[in-house]
Amino acid sequence: MRKFLFENVTNGGAIPGFHQLQEKYLGNVYLKEKEALRKRLAKKPVAVIFDETPDVEGRCVLNILIAPLEKDESGRILAYLADTVFLEQCNHSTVSVSVVKCLQEYDIANEDVIVFDTDNAAYMKKAYTAALQSLFPNSLHVTCMAHIMNLIGDAFRRPFDQLNAFMLSFSQMFYHAGSRKRRYLQFMSGKHSTRQKATMAPNPCATRWNSWFSAVQYHSEHFKLYKEFIEMEIKVSGSSAPQSVERLHEMLQNEDMAQCLQVQLSIMADKCERILQLLDIFQSRKPITTKVFDYFEDLQMNFTANKELQYESCAEHFEGLDVHHATKTHILNLVHLAYSNAEEKLTKYMSEGQPAINFLREVRVFDPRYISFMEDSVSGYTHIPGFSAVPNDEFDAYFQRLGPAALKASACGVVDLDVFWDGLLERLPVLSALAKRYKDVIVNSADAERSNSLYKLVLSSRRRSITNSNLKALVFLYHNQRLTSGVFERDELKIDCGPDSEDEVEDSLDT
Repeated sequence: MRKFLFENVTNGGAIPGFHQLQEKYLGNVYLKEKEALRKRLAKKPVAVIFDETPDVEGRCVLNILIAPLEKDESGRILAYLADTVFLEQCNHSTVSVSVVKCLQEYDIANEDVIVFDTDNAAYMKKAYTAALQSLFPNSLHVTCMAHIMNLIGDAFRRPFDQLNAFMLSFSQMFYHAGSRKRRYLQFMSGKHSTRQKATMAPNPCATRWNSWFSAVQYHSEHFKLYKEFIEMEIKVSGSSAPQSVERLHEMLQNEDMAQCLQVQLSIMADKCERILQLLDIFQSRKPITTKVFDYFEDLQMNFTANKELQYESCAEHFEGLDVHHATKTHILNLVHLAYSNAEEKLTKYMSEGQPAINFLREVRVFDPRYISFMEDSVSGYTHIPGFSAVPNDEFDAYFQRLGPAALKASACGVVDLDVFWDGLLERLPVLSALAKRYKDVIVNSADAERSNSLYKLVLSSRRRSITNSNLKALVFLYHNQRLTSGVFERDELKIDCGPDSEDEVEDSLDT
């Protein structure tokens, strides 16, 4: 420690003030780590992920991440924060200029950029079509699959107004109400076995894309206990009971409404399971490029079947309840509308809504499991950059002999694509190189959302006296340090995956 202080602090030996570390140490560490990242990215195919967010100063902030398309020891592809850009105006022109400048700064060759991942904003799409597409000839533009899945989930839950009102009132009941939270946890602890720890209901939040459905599953499990707790709260609060408690009391005292809520919660908790699974899959850092299109096709069939057979698929949720025919019809109509909305949204993104949908359909050719129903000629793959250069003899050898043989020899019909294509580099050099380049393309921009959340914790209403250069350095170091140290693993499936609290960030930054 003494050596560190003598080397980095004026009048070394004394305990330094934060400004000395910021002025003399932070910049050096930032430049050193930035150079290390430049070397890590050198001559590798990369994915570029970027997203814009407003900050507490009212500025538009663009976070640009770069991910070398190679897996770590756990099979994940890591996206490193490369730059944080402060934009005076946020449009397709300023975004594309900032991205190109960042890539040039890291000496990334244009032909090594394989994919740009963004959200579905119109100016992000235009940034690619108007500028980036012509500069980077091997590139694709993929709009975030996790974001698309979230939009489908929003469409699915939209018809359930009564359920939304119930969950909103339940969350509001505990707002600035510490004593009520304690009474609730004590009440739930008394109802559960000693092995199960009582928890609060998840709070539906826009930055946690699966939180609404997680809250539905929680409420479905505990709904039968709520009436007793709300009656206790009415007695405790008396005339000072908040409106949220009174609304909940009114809902639960009405037997028809309570049964209607119980059935809706049960149905949604069951039917949202597939949406939750796909949200988790699409937010993951483990590549699923060759599986995406099949996931969407399976989901489309699921929506169609449930929409047409809503009574048969929901019958079990009415068992044991004396629900009026009119109420049952109303609930089934809501279910039909929910699936219709979700199917419509999904159909949009299986066509023009996802600019890379044809690539995602064709890229399955690199997995031997799919070749039996894929096009059997090179000319059938027009949306995979460079595929037209594949020699016919290489393609035929893979399609007719090597692919089926690998599938036949595999366990349970699953082929390790990394091992398979590495083993064919000499026999099929062009096709293997193409497969290794595109089979693990990143299909989400979740890491950009994570970096936005982290940025808002570093620069918050409690921490605003930071220069732009120090702010860029802190966010860069904190994001990439957490990424390489494995801290992000616990938050792998969360979009809002910064530290657990603002205090944790401040403690880490001060350290």
